[in-house]
This record gives sequence, structure tokens and C-alpha cells, in this order.
Amino acid sequence: MSKMWGNRAVTRGTLVCLAILVYLKDSSCVTTNRREHFSQLPQRTGFVNRNNNQKTGVKVMDPSFENAGQVDGLEIWRIEDFKPVPYPKNQYGKFYTGDSYIILNTKSTKSGAKVHDLHFWLGAETSQDEQGSAAIFTVQLDEHLNGEPVQHRETQNHESQLFLSYFKSGGIRYLPGGVSSGFHHVDPNAFEKRLFQVKGSRNIRVKQVTPSIASMNTGDCFILDVGRDIYVYVGTKARRVEQLKAINAANQIRDQDHAGKARVTIVDTYSPESDYTQFFEALGEGSRDSVPDYTTSDDDESFERTEENHASLYKVSDATGSVQVTKVGQKPLEASSLDPSDCFILDTTDALLYVWIGSKCDEREKKEAMNKADGFLNAHNHPKWTHVQRIVQGAEPTAFTQYFRNWRAFGETHPRLLRSVSASAHLYHCQIRSRSRRLKVEEIKDFEQEDLWEDDIMVLDAGDVVFVWNGKGASDDEKSRGPKYVHKMLNRQGREDVPVKIIEQGDEPEEFTMHFPAWSADHWDNLPDVRSYIKNEED
Repeated sequence: MSKMWGNRAVTRGTLVCLAILVYLKDSSCVTTNRREHFSQLPQRTGFVNRNNNQKTGVKVMDPSFENAGQVDGLEIWRIEDFKPVPYPKNQYGKFYTGDSYIILNTKSTKSGAKVHDLHFWLGAETSQDEQGSAAIFTVQLDEHLNGEPVQHRETQNHESQLFLSYFKSGGIRYLPGGVSSGFHHVDPNAFEKRLFQVKGSRNIRVKQVTPSIASMNTGDCFILDVGRDIYVYVGTKARRVEQLKAINAANQIRDQDHAGKARVTIVDTYSPESDYTQFFEALGEGSRDSVPDYTTSDDDESFERTEENHASLYKVSDATGSVQVTKVGQKPLEASSLDPSDCFILDTTDALLYVWIGSKCDEREKKEAMNKADGFLNAHNHPKWTHVQRIVQGAEPTAFTQYFRNWRAFGETHPRLLRSVSASAHLYHCQIRSRSRRLKVEEIKDFEQEDLWEDDIMVLDAGDVVFVWNGKGASDDEKSRGPKYVHKMLNRQGREDVPVKIIEQGDEPEEFTMHFPAWSADHWDNLPDVRSYIKNEED
């Protein structure tokens, strides 16, 4: 179970290769306009070295990156006319589906060193020209930060848990349109009926859907924005944490789109019938009895891998004159299988692919390795949205090294670039999907006690011991399947000897609570009503 969803830094040039591939992937579709657009993309020459004022041949740094990464927190740029433009902070969390964005998160370690995670996000309708610009400018920013950031490629609807955790309160919200389609900012006083579906329970996505009863279901929460009034409709099967996240999202819509001048009303089983009447009148149709049952499949459910699958390692080499991809091992893997002169692909079977670049790997292999990773996805029937992480020898994250049973015997890890240590705890949320009955597992980043909810099963992996925490409201099925899943995951990771301890809510030992930044024994006795999270202007 431990540390399954990590990421790592990439070398300069690999992301540029990805950007170029965007343009070369289907040459038959390249038009005259596309060639003109391509000429507007940033070039890799003409960089002025600030120390000696001499040209170095390294790529130009955009002025908007001048002070990037100096202060802890989130920074976002949107690609506009093939240039990165700082995104207004009061709009963070809103992503237009026709745009591409660059996101930088900066944190300070206990020693004071800066640690950066660098993402570029691609909307489902963004152009390939904008995708290429986002990729190239991401490399510029990486070079400006001395090549140390971890780089991530994010796609709409399939963002990493780390990315979603940046917007933990109100979630991320998808809006149609973008710069190229001439979008305009929402007029706080304008009236436009909009219905949003809130997906997820911890790290949420807020998607605009057609405002009709057919877009709703009993398992999710929905936000209806009709200008001066914003309704949060709670499905009868939605959990408390999902209600809270939906309310936070509604508060964010009110503040971002209506300058705080709209009233938020929650409509749930405790609401008077008049609230339901007002909601469906505002929607324009339907009633509480006509809301469809929750029968739609969960996101990404079409791509489910069996728990018995094992991670496999593949070597990417051009020793024969042409690039070859050869399977060299299966979990548990040996660190000695990694040759510094070659590139390797690690298929984790969890919709995550690592490309490991050896320190002695030549430039051709580096570029072809990324190309082969794309071909690998196709050959193995992996979805296009599978996360591909590029990491370099000497800067491997624990999420990568945990697949190798004797990693400590293999070289040294650069102390500045080490993203996490094996002793750091990781918290996971476990929930059974309504339709498939599969157990869905999500990692909770920067966790605290407030992330433990009464109707949940949580797994805390502390390295040398794994805890399964049972909330009082968790189902018997979840309580039964949680430990079984943990044991299977430990077996897959070659950690069969790690003890698994079952603990109940309210009976947490110190060896469990010590991993949280703060702990209150009466936390669950003082939970406020969800309505208290609504902060209307007149309140």
C-alpha cells in the first residue's frame, strides 16, 4: 500500500521532447496556420546569463518567471497567445477546458531548502499548440529553478492526487471555453443558470453540466448557481464529507464569480419542503422523487487493473542500433537491474508509468525512452491519461524505490532532491465504489486529524507498521475488505513481514496519533453541523 503515488524530477530536454512529439505525432494534420503558430512558440536559444551577461544557448526565460519559487505556496500561469501569463490568485481552482496552465508549488523543508513541484495542466479542449507551449515553458521554469523541481503532466479529469490536494477546500472547477474561444470573466451581477456536479469525497472536481434533472443523481452533490442564489443539493447517498466539500465549493463559486454577493442554501434531507420547491423551480424542472438513482460508473472505472497484477521493469536500449524495449524483471525487483547506461520503464500497474534515466544514458536514448513510453502505453492497452513520470538516477522518490527490495545497496541518493524518506507516514482513504463494489484508494496529502471521518476506512502506512483505522460509521464490508487489501498490497511490494494493526475510532494509540501534526481526543464529539460552513454575507 505504501507510497504508491509519488513523482520525481526530470532532466532538461525530456519535456521539450514531449512538446515536439505533440507536433510530430500526426504530421498529416499540420496546417499552414499550425506552422505559423509553431513559429510563435518559445525557442531554445538567446538566453542571457544573468551572472556574466553572455549568451549560453540555453532557452529563454520568460520574464513572468523572474521571482517564481521564492516564496512558499502556489503560483499559476495560463498560456495566452503562446506566453505564460500570471493567473489571478482569486481565480485559483478554476480551469477552462480550452486552456493550458503551468502550476508551481513551493514548500520549505526543516533545513530551509526550497522544494518545488512543477505541473502543466492540459484542458480536454486545449489546442496542441498550447500544449506544446505549456510543455516548453515548463522546462524554462525548471531551468530557472536549477533543474530541481519534480515535474508532472496533468490532464483534465485525471489529475494526480498531489495536484488535487492544492485545492483541498473548494476543489478544482472546470469551466467551458478558454482564451482562444474568447471567454470572458463572469459578471458578478449577471444571471446565468449553471449546474455543477461535485465528484470525489476528499480531493474533488467540480464539473459544469447541463442544468436539467437528467444530469443529477442520488449519489453526488450538485451546485445550482442562478445568480443571487446558489443551492447545494445533497444526494440521499452522499456522505457527510462530500456534503462539506460541496459547501466549500459553493462558497468558492460565490466568492469568485459573484464577489461574495450571493446566498448559499443547502438542500438536504433536513431541509423543509419549501427549499426543495425553490431548488427545482430554479432548475426549471423535476422534483425530489424524480432525481435519477446513482447508477453511473465511477470515473476511470473502465480501466480497472486486477489486484493480482505485478509491477514490471523494462529496459530501453539502442545497443543494437535501434531502440528496443525488453522486460527485465517483475515485482519484487532488484535495484541491480538498473544500468546507469540505459533508460528503463517501470509499469506499476496502477495507471502510473515511471521512466528512469541513467546518469550515463546518451541523449538519443533519453529522447527515445519518452517516445517508447508513449508506444508502451498503446502496446499494453493503457489509457492515454496514464501518468508518466520522468525521474533521473540519484533523485528517485520513495514511491519509485519501494518497488525494489534492496534499494539501499544501489548507489546514493542526492540529499537535496530526495522527496521523502521511508520513515514518513502516508495516509490513504478507502471507499467501496457504489456500482463496481471495488475498493477505491486515494492518498491524502498533508494530512491531519480532520481528514479522518467517521464513515471512513483509513490506512496509515508508517513504514515499519501499517494501521487500518475504522470509523464508527464505516460499513462492515469496508471494515472487512480494508485489511485484506492492505495485505495484498504489502505482498506486492515485498513487505510481507510488515505488521498490520487494526484500530477503532476513539481508541487510537500514541504510535498512531504521533504521525499527525495535532491530535484531540474529543475531536469527533465537537463536529459542527455542515450548515455552519456556509458563510453568507448577511450572516
